[in-house]
Amino acid sequence: MYKHALKEIKKSKLNTSPFPYLIVKNLIPSNELTKLNKLLPSFKDIDGDDILFQSTSQTKKTVLPSSAIYKKLIKKNIFKKVDEMFKKLKPEIVKKFNSQIKLHVKKKYQKSKLNYHSSFSLMRKGYIKSSHLDRRDHLLHILYYPYSDSKNGGDLHIDKLKKHKKVYDVFPDKKNLITHKKYKVKNNSCLFTLNVPWAYHSVSKYKGNKDRKYFYVVYDFPIEKIGSKLKNRKKGFNLNDFWNSEVSTKSNKRKKIFLSE
Repeated sequence: MYKHALKEIKKSKLNTSPFPYLIVKNLIPSNELTKLNKLLPSFKDIDGDDILFQSTSQTKKTVLPSSAIYKKLIKKNIFKKVDEMFKKLKPEIVKKFNSQIKLHVKKKYQKSKLNYHSSFSLMRKGYIKSSHLDRRDHLLHILYYPYSDSKNGGDLHIDKLKKHKKVYDVFPDKKNLITHKKYKVKNNSCLFTLNVPWAYHSVSKYKGNKDRKYFYVVYDFPIEKIGSKLKNRKKGFNLNDFWNSEVSTKSNKRKKIFLSE
């Protein structure tokens, strides 16, 4: 699995506009993908107090590594194999983005010893996300989709600012953005993103009757209140010390809309 993924990553083009990212269409071998999709639970199968709902619409469920459900899943061979693959890929992915890291990360953090964690999420019909930035402690974030109904919405949008800012907005106004690229989210596809302060992305409304399933993988700058724990995610601890450009939440109204989607 690791060798296959590494080969696909190495041959994939690194896009630098509007921000550094790359798309891999077939990350793991098809036989491994079949095994993985047979194991992964459905939206209705996971429940409990340690489920993270990131919006009041409750169209997405996330299980973090600290949750009992994740700990149960990681004991399964194929799930563990995917997790270990992303851990092992870290130096190669950082190397792929290295020139851009040097441009956009503060010099004293460019050689940070990065933390790793992976979470698992499920989206159901009706999920939508307006354009936003991810947590600032992520150097790189990865969206890996083992399964999605690509014919029924839920397209991944790479969004571009019409004009760069001195201070970037976590939840930008639509009038300041254009859609740079749209990607249909297909089985086994993977998006790798350098989390620069203008790495805006969004998801159109998902209309599929089958759950979308994906891994969210991050290589994080070291912080005390790590985002892999549910209690920390709920309380924030979202710093911006690591990047050359500043970020802030400029509109609580847009933030509220985002958290309701």
